[in-house]
Amino acid sequence: MNFMRKFAMWLVAAVLMTAALTTRVSRTAADDTIHGAPVQGEWSARFNKGTDCGCFNLEVERSSGWGHHSTWGNTHKIADFVGLDANIATAQDTPVHFELRRDAGTMSFDGRFRDGYGSGKFTFASSADYVQGMKSLGYSGLDQEHLFEFAMQDVSRQFVKDMADAGYPHPSTDDLMAFRIHGVSPEFARAMIELLPEKPDADNLVAMRIHGVSPEFTKEINALLGKRFSVDQLVTFRIHGVSPDFVREVRETVSKDVSADDLVAMRIHGASPEFVKSMSSLLGRKLDVDQLVAFRIHGVSPEFTEDIQKLVEKDISSDDLVAFRIHGVSAEFVRSMKEAGYPKISPDKLVEMRIHGVDASFVKEVRAHGYKDPSIDDLIELRIHGLRNRESL
Repeated sequence: MNFMRKFAMWLVAAVLMTAALTTRVSRTAADDTIHGAPVQGEWSARFNKGTDCGCFNLEVERSSGWGHHSTWGNTHKIADFVGLDANIATAQDTPVHFELRRDAGTMSFDGRFRDGYGSGKFTFASSADYVQGMKSLGYSGLDQEHLFEFAMQDVSRQFVKDMADAGYPHPSTDDLMAFRIHGVSPEFARAMIELLPEKPDADNLVAMRIHGVSPEFTKEINALLGKRFSVDQLVTFRIHGVSPDFVREVRETVSKDVSADDLVAMRIHGASPEFVKSMSSLLGRKLDVDQLVAFRIHGVSPEFTEDIQKLVEKDISSDDLVAFRIHGVSAEFVRSMKEAGYPKISPDKLVEMRIHGVDASFVKEVRAHGYKDPSIDDLIELRIHGLRNRESL
């Protein structure tokens, strides 16, 4: 009985040990295995008409598990592919087989082209050399999805090495994809490192490419404003249209000491160089950024200003113009008061009248109650306290 119990325990131990060894062997083997189902799907293409570049738009679509679909599209040159020539663009109906050979693997396309349009099936075969090379660069465990994406965007081993030499030694796989999609090259990275106050990270590099912050733009802005700007400031400039030409015109028409925030505020509110010149000419003086932005926020236009100058006074202040727009002192209101017998009303009184609701119709009402020639102050007083006997005025 003791023997049988010892034998059973030995058998269980042996089984467990065998299982452990088997698992260890399986894991070791899996380290060099590319995981994931083979990549295949459908493709469609359309040649660009009226151009001499020999280019066509290629779109590939594939389905993965659980009903997920992914689509990739880009413009390619015929020369990028093996098995294609320019004649295919005008072929009436011809079968095709062509390949896109990338460092990460090869995509094989089969199908037909007809009158500049093509479609068919594709398969992707990854490169074992690429897998090993990327592993030596610190990217192990790449599955078929990664390899397919890297092939589509041409994330080559040389690109990874070049980015490392530029100062980005181990970006994530997502960063590598973003670099290639948005055109972050080693040359771009080096140039921006030289121009910025501090080294940009991977997200910064991508953001600058997305918004068009180029080395040329950065260099010109830095020189015009006499300082280096952060990535966030440069991106903000590009989003709101603060161009070198805009900076030059603002420095000439407003102030040479204009700040980055001032420039952005002017663009956000539409204080264009044309607007600045018109308003400065009408008012006969240089206007600061705060005044210009206030004009745009409250709708003080050149047309409004010109009308008010004719009706009220030529040398009207910026503050009065803004107050007029805030309180509704329009050209029509001023004209109606002139017609009611008040040819000269000060800006302050015009605003006070609008605040208290004194208009031409109220003047008629007051006169109908027997008040012959009430002053502006009388009208305001009557509006505040209500109509009273003539003797009380």
